[in-house]
Amino acid sequence: MPKLKHDAVERNQIRIEDAALRIFTRQGYHGTSVREIADGAGVSLGNIYNYYASKEDIYCSLVRRYGQRMAQLQGEKITPLLGSFAPENLTRLAEAIREIVAENSDYWRLMYIDVVEFRNQHFSHIFQAVPATLRIMNPAAFNGGPLPSGEAPEFAFAAVYLQFVLYFLIETLFGGKQHLGVSDEEAIAKLIHLATAGLGNGGSKSTAVNTGGTYVAKNLSEPAVRSGVGIRRHR
Repeated sequence: MPKLKHDAVERNQIRIEDAALRIFTRQGYHGTSVREIADGAGVSLGNIYNYYASKEDIYCSLVRRYGQRMAQLQGEKITPLLGSFAPENLTRLAEAIREIVAENSDYWRLMYIDVVEFRNQHFSHIFQAVPATLRIMNPAAFNGGPLPSGEAPEFAFAAVYLQFVLYFLIETLFGGKQHLGVSDEEAIAKLIHLATAGLGNGGSKSTAVNTGGTYVAKNLSEPAVRSGVGIRRHR
């Protein structure tokens, strides 16, 4: 049998992986057979084994493909927003995370399959040393020294970042619409207020401080969010 050109091989693999993704996310990894994937892709069972050694090999290839896409999206949409705690910037960060979660829901479903059926063998590295990862993504964003609270800025930013991710995962994948009891706009504004102003200290006010280009609203009794930058709704 003559060898296929690289682009033809890639097209066939994408067709097989797209079929696998549809079935995996509908009935799980262990509930899916290679024959079902072959039928869904419109190829013979034997032909699949020309490209993949096993069903798990298909799953791992899917994870790598989505991982590359997510890395590209993070570089384009997240990296430029790292480091600044200005409410306007955090609002843009929340919007970017919302779009990434909403437009790549199958990526997160693959992650949950991994947690349930593989004991998180393929995704665990994503959540290891998140603050250090953010600093590597944009070193200049975190060179202003500790925040007034004494915390490293990359630690504080990672906490805000992960809170936004969790919020939109619950909204998008778990069907927990308005799970904090308010609209997305209000929820994000309140989360930003908590991140920048904290829980307060008896209602006292102090001015915002700027450390190395990083805005931190400290001990504010009024919401720190007055930017008017809204979170767009996805319909």
